[in-house]
Formats: sequence, C-alpha cells, structure tokens
Amino acid sequence: MTTSGAMRNISVDRLFAVAASRPKPDNVWVATAWTVLEAAGDSGDETTIEACQRVVDDDLDGELPAQSDMNIILGFLDAHTH
Repeated sequence: MTTSGAMRNISVDRLFAVAASRPKPDNVWVATAWTVLEAAGDSGDETTIEACQRVVDDDLDGELPAQSDMNIILGFLDAHTH
C-alpha cells in the first residue's frame, strides 16, 4: 500500500495518466475508486485521493479494499451528489 507521505509526492495528473493507461477494472469497488479519484483531484481532497489509491493498490495486490477507505470514497460520493 502507498503511504500518505509518498502519496503527496505523486501529482494527481500523474495518477490520471496511470489511470488512462490501465484497462477498465471489472471490480465495482476499483471502478468507483477510479471515478472518484478524478473528482477528488479536481476538488483537492487529499484524504479521498489517498483512499482511492489504496483501493486500487489493494486490488492490484489481490486484496479486498479496507472498509475505512470505502467509507471515505462513498462519503465523498454522498457529499457531492446532493
């Protein structure tokens, strides 16, 4: 998993470039994380950006996402869809 300190050193633009080069995920949690990553980047929400990256990293490692990360992502969606 990516540490929050290391995450701050990676630009959001670089993350989006990585996202554009990857195949579309079959996992609904990862697909949601990629979608939210763009919106969180636009709003500068570092906490949500970091949660999205951890979910993607977990999937790449063959692990399920942490419930706490999904809560952050779903909370972001909830706050921005009303």
